Amino acid sequence: MPPEPILPEPRGSALYSILMTSPREEPATRRLAGQIRAFTPAELASALETALRAVTSAAALTEALLEVGVVRSHAPRVASPRALQELARDLWAAGFRVRFGPSWAPATQADVCVGKGDDLREFLMIHPSWSVA
Repeated sequence: MPPEPILPEPRGSALYSILMTSPREEPATRRLAGQIRAFTPAELASALETALRAVTSAAALTEALLEVGVVRSHAPRVASPRALQELARDLWAAGFRVRFGPSWAPATQADVCVGKGDDLREFLMIHPSWSVA
């Protein structure tokens, strides 16, 4: 394997989380495993293509045998529009700043996922319409 990183910096909002290992029983073997995340299917496809091209180039330059496998493990989850709208109204009325955006953290089985903050948590815990998961 080349000593420098073989994956270029991802473009857009894509994020690489890749780990290289070398099994004890096969010291000449290198294994790259990890995740490529993106907020849109187009950005994910672009990041995956860039990563695969970089790994393929590194394998070709070092005359290595390359085996590749890709698995999509988490389908995107979208918040309930009705719950999101109601929560935004309640937060706005209570004086909280409301912004919408994607998150890298996987969504729980909640209707809506919100940012963190002590005041926000306290508001949600005492509000009759909301519960904290």
